[in-house]
Amino acid sequence: MFRIFDIGTVAIFLDEGPDSRIIGLTLPANEKLPQEFKVGDAVELTNHPSDPAMGQITGFYEITHLATGKTFKTWHKDDIYKVAGY
Repeated sequence: MFRIFDIGTVAIFLDEGPDSRIIGLTLPANEKLPQEFKVGDAVELTNHPSDPAMGQITGFYEITHLATGKTFKTWHKDDIYKVAGY
């Protein structure tokens, strides 16, 4: 489980808890997060496909807002340098 650490105009930042790493994911151009996504909210982050080598260009991360079940996708092609590290 992650929490929303910050929401910027071009990225969303998630953390795994105190003293943990913060992950920044680029928001797709001209798309906004659902209004339910707020700083401090619990979310789940999943990688599609689960093997990053298979989807570096067409794959995506899906962020699920745990309180509402709403989802949002960020694309590997926008963050290709981070894909292998997650």
